[in-house]
Amino acid sequence: KQWYQRRVAITAGMALYITPKYTRLSGFYLRMAERNDIRILALSIISGLLCLSNILTLYFLHEKACPYLTSPFQCNRTVNFSVPVYLIETFVFGGVAVFAAILWRNFTFNIGNYIEPVLVEEKDIKYIFISAKSSSTKERRTAALDLANMAASSDDNKYALVTAGGLQVLIDLALEEDVGIRGYAIEALSELLTIKAIQNQFVDIGGVYTLLLALRTEDEHVVKESILALCQLVQDNDDVMQKIIGENGMDDLCHVVNNCSLELIRLVAGIFLDVSFSETLRTELLRHKKYLPSFKKMILIYDSGVQQLALQTLEMVTINESHMLLLHPELIDSFLKAIITSSDLHVKTLASKLLLYFLEVDEMVKDVLEHPSFMDALVSMVHFASDNVSQAITARILSHAAANNRDLLADREFVDLVRTVQVHAVDQEAWMLTDKILLMKQQ
Repeated sequence: KQWYQRRVAITAGMALYITPKYTRLSGFYLRMAERNDIRILALSIISGLLCLSNILTLYFLHEKACPYLTSPFQCNRTVNFSVPVYLIETFVFGGVAVFAAILWRNFTFNIGNYIEPVLVEEKDIKYIFISAKSSSTKERRTAALDLANMAASSDDNKYALVTAGGLQVLIDLALEEDVGIRGYAIEALSELLTIKAIQNQFVDIGGVYTLLLALRTEDEHVVKESILALCQLVQDNDDVMQKIIGENGMDDLCHVVNNCSLELIRLVAGIFLDVSFSETLRTELLRHKKYLPSFKKMILIYDSGVQQLALQTLEMVTINESHMLLLHPELIDSFLKAIITSSDLHVKTLASKLLLYFLEVDEMVKDVLEHPSFMDALVSMVHFASDNVSQAITARILSHAAANNRDLLADREFVDLVRTVQVHAVDQEAWMLTDKILLMKQQ
């Protein structure tokens, strides 16, 4: 009886542990959902052991409990009750063990094993190309979908498409007026461009222009696929970046920033950052004032990720070509507003760094100090500065402000900000700069 109780307790505990749980918000969930194979294998082994235990128990009842009785009905009531119960349990646990073992075997199959050979119908490429050149819009749309499916199914299909001249066919489809055809074609191109060798061929036949042209489409799916393809192309590839600049691609990317959703703006901000790492092209980002509205929007947008990417791009340009930033004093307002409105310390630090470049030039100091938002930005910087970098930058800004406008030393609010930085300074440079400001006040 005790052994039976223990076994029931073990079985119940195992069932409670491995069975799905349910909540109103999440629905059914598993404690070990990420390792279904181990869970099922454990269930099969434990069920098999319990089945074996029942068999041994039946043997004990038959051989030990009633050894001298010729009929089972002459056994006591306990034995008469136990035999059918153990028989039922034996069949149940044996069935569970076998079924779980079958499930465990099935876990060795992957969904892709069925999708590629069964669900994905492999069509002859030449017939798809014929449909792609058909006068029927429906046939061309179907051909573009087939090419997108083939490109997504395997790398072998990608190489087969390119070898058969599929890049040019897809570029022609991507220039169609029908949004559906363009979407499927650019989706296929995006899949093909995941392979480095195909990227070079695509650039050589002028495919970059096709992707840039698609950025002007009103359909966001087409724009997103085009940007994803461009993101793959610009990684460590100065030739592609040069083509983007040469094809007036900056105008098209800025069009996305000014007219599309936050998700697409984030992708474009990443492309700008990649371009800023190119020694020959980074100056193009700030060469023309027509790009400034796009950078202002990214700096002031309510998304810290986009703000960081935009500010890092400007920082990369400024580190190597500081004069390029100073050509655009209009950005002072954006930097100050980003410092005030953002709750992200990294954004505040980056904006403060860029603001510091203007304070270090005599001709620009007045524009910063006389800006109506300057004191509010100072307050925000001081209150958020918690690490050595942000405190050092804040102390430098305070130092430049005090050196160029002695009237601030008589401003109680300004002096309180200086003392706050000094009291909480974790960096020697910040403490020394603020101490120097306080000595200037005493003099």
